Amino acid sequence: MDRRQMGCLISVMILLAWVSVTLAETVSEEARRYMARGMAAVEMAKTPKDYKRAVHEFEQAAKLAPNWPDIYFNLGAVHAKAGNYGEAMRYYKRYLELAPNAPDAAKVREEIYKLEYRAEEQKAKEIKRDGRFIAYDNDTVLDTQTNLMWAAKDNGAGINWQDAKKYCENYRGGGYTDWRMPTRDELAGLYDAAKTYKSECPGLFGERGADVHLTGLISLTCNAPWASETYGSSGGAFEFTVGGRGMAPRSRVTNGRALPVRSGKIVLDSEKASVPSPPTGAYKGVRNYENGDKYEGEFTNRKFNGKGTYTYANGDKYVGEFVDGKFTSKGTFTCSNGKQFTGNLENKVPLEFTTRCN
Repeated sequence: MDRRQMGCLISVMILLAWVSVTLAETVSEEARRYMARGMAAVEMAKTPKDYKRAVHEFEQAAKLAPNWPDIYFNLGAVHAKAGNYGEAMRYYKRYLELAPNAPDAAKVREEIYKLEYRAEEQKAKEIKRDGRFIAYDNDTVLDTQTNLMWAAKDNGAGINWQDAKKYCENYRGGGYTDWRMPTRDELAGLYDAAKTYKSECPGLFGERGADVHLTGLISLTCNAPWASETYGSSGGAFEFTVGGRGMAPRSRVTNGRALPVRSGKIVLDSEKASVPSPPTGAYKGVRNYENGDKYEGEFTNRKFNGKGTYTYANGDKYVGEFVDGKFTSKGTFTCSNGKQFTGNLENKVPLEFTTRCN
């Protein structure tokens, strides 16, 4: 089947799914509007990149109708077409959570299995190492000391703080969707006085090419990328020539650059790990999952143990205590639709919470 035929097939599948659910439940007119706009974007798409517009429209619909199953079916379909297999699986699974008895449930599960295989084949390959840093062929660089993953290069031109923040959050390097603007401390962690290369920006005294002191696996076109901290009208920045944390007017463009960062994936199989194994004993930390879920809080021997917050990709959130990786009744579960409840939470699984939220 050629690309054109495949595009038509996906369009028909999405349309059929949309019609079936539209007939089954009432959603707001604005949500319908975004769904229709997403369909139009699918019909007009000619390349995988064109599907980003459809994704944007469907995501807007999801914000307005978070429990409309077929929004997630559509998002799964367009992400699969665009080659974002991890995202496609996440949305298909959300579709099945909301519509476990859908007529096409078996076919969707089969599609997830296919996507799992494609994702395995698409895994990034290591291309170079520099001490603790590993560069991959998907333009990402992993810092094995901090377990932070960095974009291999900045945005490439002058940018103000607000646009830099948007650039980082909308960045999709490596197929990941959880990129963000780094803090000054995270940028400072990259600074290495023993390593030097020239940037495209003028130096402190007007000389050509300001020095940048960090691994050559991360390319900065200027020496002072923006950081997430703010104070009044100023935004954070870190200067890689002298290694200093600073603040600058958020409207400044000349030297500003955007360098996205995200939490790297922890590999638990020590024989296959490309980063150090997670710590043992009691500690505080953050664990991000490829499906968009996130846990932040206390751990004991790599399991949730103590106080913490578990946030699901759909916006549902549990804040409270965990024992041996399981929920306890000493907490509160807040649904993305605002519904909230406590008690009888022990050993629950996400699907049970989802049922109670609806």
